[in-house]
Amino acid sequence: MQRSEMEKEFLPLDVMINILKRVPVKSLIRFKCVSKEWLKILERSPFFTKQQLEHSAANNALLLLQRIHRQPRPEPFSTCIIGPHHDLIHESHLSHIVSPTAKILASCNGLLCLRHNTALSILNPATRQIRQVPIANLLAFNYVGFGFSPLADDYKIVRISMCVFAPDDQVVVLDNVRVDRVEVYSLASGSWREIDAAKLQPLCIVSSSVAITGTIFWLATMTSASNTDSEFVVSFDVGRDLFTLVNGPPIPHSPSHPYNNNVLAVCNDKLAMFRHYIVGAFESCSFDLWVLEDFHGHYDNNTCDVSAESWVKMYSVGPFSRIVYPLSLWGDEIVCREELSGQENDLRTVETVLALFNPLSKQLKKLPSHKDEFFYVPFTYSESLVPVSNLLHH
Repeated sequence: MQRSEMEKEFLPLDVMINILKRVPVKSLIRFKCVSKEWLKILERSPFFTKQQLEHSAANNALLLLQRIHRQPRPEPFSTCIIGPHHDLIHESHLSHIVSPTAKILASCNGLLCLRHNTALSILNPATRQIRQVPIANLLAFNYVGFGFSPLADDYKIVRISMCVFAPDDQVVVLDNVRVDRVEVYSLASGSWREIDAAKLQPLCIVSSSVAITGTIFWLATMTSASNTDSEFVVSFDVGRDLFTLVNGPPIPHSPSHPYNNNVLAVCNDKLAMFRHYIVGAFESCSFDLWVLEDFHGHYDNNTCDVSAESWVKMYSVGPFSRIVYPLSLWGDEIVCREELSGQENDLRTVETVLALFNPLSKQLKKLPSHKDEFFYVPFTYSESLVPVSNLLHH
């Protein structure tokens, strides 16, 4: 009996896929040379790519950390990956394909959106594939989001360009900065197009983005021209290229909460927000975690969808006797940066520790990847075979 006939009799296709989707991507890449049938499954099957990604996201959600040296000197682009048991499972130096100045902006389905100097690129660190994105120069006041739409079966990059509306001799403050234009890049078509940004033009984007299947979110505030200090969440429907505004959770205005800083996150595939409070001269801090239930974006008007949104407070954490910043959520734990010493608001001089806070046990546990000469930027991550080219027709 020939080898190909034996393979077909011995291992049905559905069984083979069920086994292979559980194998690490590094091994899957090596398995491409086993047979033509395996090559076809691993490299040319959108169905298997989707199956592998879904299994990886559900069963092996990882924490990817970009390491940035505290001193302003050239260092190779470096990441490390923390496994489900808080163990350091992989360190990667991709200096041969990624610029040393690259910064990770977003993570989605095993792909990273990178910014390096004035350029953007998409990287799959598991397969080591990278795709350069054609783009005009990025300005200081540009905000970028990256997400996937199952509806369109497409990955998109959203670039929100900010503009300073003030005399040349006036000091630039947030009140003078607001949205000027929005461009969307489709990885399927390989092209940029400008979309209507009228709804955003009274706003100033003030945060990096987070993405939940089909939607990208940013934090924004109204500029002085609107005569209000309201805060909103901007949501972008990746499939329909449409924006809507969402009211944030209630803001407590009291002497016990004199300062607050907000951070967007993802909690069980729902939008979440940390409200972070610092007391006195950075003497202690606490934070709340809010989760948005039953989100329904209304795209037919320029007003906020108020009635359909419901923010629920999940946790109130602290107070801490030191400054602890919540950064993101990873599973049931909160990724935090604990500041030990240094100059306020200068990450390159502050001695920091990256840690996980468990809301149930109230324990703050230092991550094993920590090295004093670096500070770390965390991203949730799942290994995948998603290609960076021909994302629609592969």
